[in-house]
Amino acid sequence: METCTEEVGLLKKKPCGKPMVAHCVTCEQPLCAAHAVAQVTPAGKKTGKFMCKAHYAAWLQYEQTKVEPAPPKAATPAAAKPAETKPPEKKAAEPPKPENPDGSIDFTPSKK
Repeated sequence: METCTEEVGLLKKKPCGKPMVAHCVTCEQPLCAAHAVAQVTPAGKKTGKFMCKAHYAAWLQYEQTKVEPAPPKAATPAAAKPAETKPPEKKAAEPPKPENPDGSIDFTPSKK
């Protein structure tokens, strides 16, 4: 039979040694009835799971300091939206017209 390993004593720390009744949900440390802290739901009902005092204190601190996500912004009503304009229709792309009818390119060097 396992015994509680929670440290007790003021000057000399030693394991509790009482018979184990549960394991910590987080660290799997064996706990006696005096050191096991029951987990509770937000409604205040016990879940049947236990935590050691160190992890329970950390969980409480997390619950007090956690930031709730911002609620999603309400969608604007359809009447408040500006009237949608229809984009202009694109014309079919035409091939570029050569400047010279025979397709040659005029090149005149310039002096700089």
